[in-house]
Amino acid sequence: MVALLEVHDQFISFLEDNSEDAHLAWKFAEVKTCPEWRGGYLAIDGSTIELFTKPGYYGEVFFDRKSNYSLGCQVMFIMPHNLLIVYYSLGHLGSVHDA
Repeated sequence: MVALLEVHDQFISFLEDNSEDAHLAWKFAEVKTCPEWRGGYLAIDGSTIELFTKPGYYGEVFFDRKSNYSLGCQVMFIMPHNLLIVYYSLGHLGSVHDA
């Protein structure tokens, strides 16, 4: 996590609407997705990252349904043509989710 924070500003950024990546993503969405998704170009997915050990503070909130201690991660990215990450969220399970 420390490694990610060190390069955050270099790699994580939101696109300008008139950028080439935004144009390619809108084009992909128009050709490959259902009509309701046209006009958008971002996707969101979530997963868990297993922790080595129980955290020292509030450790029980990191206990998941598979009996592991994990960190919830949700990532917003540009549609599949390049998977550029534009936003992410990390937290204990239930603090970030798709619902």
